[in-house]
Amino acid sequence: MTGQELTPGRALDFTQASPARTYNALLKGRTAYASDREAADKVIAMAPDAGQVARENFQFAGRAAAWAVAEFGIGQVADIGVGVLDADIGLPSVEECVLRVALDARVVAFDNDPVVLAHARSGRSYGRVLHGDVTDLDTVFGNLELGEALDRSAPTVVVLAAVLHFVADPAAVMAELGRRLAPGSVVVLSHATTTDTETRRVDGMTKAYDKATSRIRFRSEEEILGLVDGWDMVAPPGLCDVAEWGLPEPHDGQVGEHVRVVGLVAVRPGRNDRGRER
Repeated sequence: MTGQELTPGRALDFTQASPARTYNALLKGRTAYASDREAADKVIAMAPDAGQVARENFQFAGRAAAWAVAEFGIGQVADIGVGVLDADIGLPSVEECVLRVALDARVVAFDNDPVVLAHARSGRSYGRVLHGDVTDLDTVFGNLELGEALDRSAPTVVVLAAVLHFVADPAAVMAELGRRLAPGSVVVLSHATTTDTETRRVDGMTKAYDKATSRIRFRSEEEILGLVDGWDMVAPPGLCDVAEWGLPEPHDGQVGEHVRVVGLVAVRPGRNDRGRER
């Protein structure tokens, strides 16, 4: 899951770790290469529970997206920075979770990692995965392959799970989303945080991505909350560890001891397609 820039059709390069494939390695998937596994090993050396936190984050994305679709009656989802989900990981994708609560919902995934796209086009990944870069939303909402899959005039659930901590200016991304999305749209967001994470572990995990296609940037809870300034955050549960985010009751997943990833759900204010004021 990454904000790196990529030109479609660029040759695959396995010598440099990518966030998407490193995440796959943390999940113990098979679509990762030596460079990715080396980066994942460095992360785990600093935070032994990083693999479990990665799983909790993946489950948060599906759980929160499905809740938002059901709660607000939204019929379309854009999962940006979807990464790779191998069958042997044993986790439901965002698409699977959403379709369990709304069988007719449309889910479109985007990524800019060539291995993610090759995996999807080989039929080994779920649903529809298109090239798209979170730092250039024209590649997402203006993607020629998108067609009529997403109605830009209607509310959309946008999933940004473990994506914005690979972006240098996430506030610009959120501002652009706010301009593009219809009122009543929902963002599902998770981010690695410095809050209550030891500085030495943050430094070590940051260094693990030094040679990757995108650097990781841990941010404080205050900075993460600032990303949804002007949006209506769903509270409770507000911003919390991804393992705890759940409605109607708090989820009881395993909270990371050595590294924290926090998540939130926020709604773009205005009138949605069912005429409700938010």
